[in-house]
Amino acid sequence: MSNERSSVRARRLRHGQCVFNDGASTLDVTLRDLSASGARVVGDGLLHLPPTFDFRVREGDGGYSISRRARLVWTDGSSGGLEFIT
Repeated sequence: MSNERSSVRARRLRHGQCVFNDGASTLDVTLRDLSASGARVVGDGLLHLPPTFDFRVREGDGGYSISRRARLVWTDGSSGGLEFIT
């Protein structure tokens, strides 16, 4: 089986948030994989995300990383793939 991804992904297990509605709404997720071009996340409510949103990851100090604009490209209901929008 060949790997057709455009960038190498690294396994991660961190808390993440999808932020939308001008910061008024958030969806908590668990980050499972991360690459330069996207991420795989696990969480409830992925089907309710808007077409684009900000994705951020909780760092070890409790703060959040700089947000990246993203969109959901696939989901099976409980997990999904995000593509970062450049």
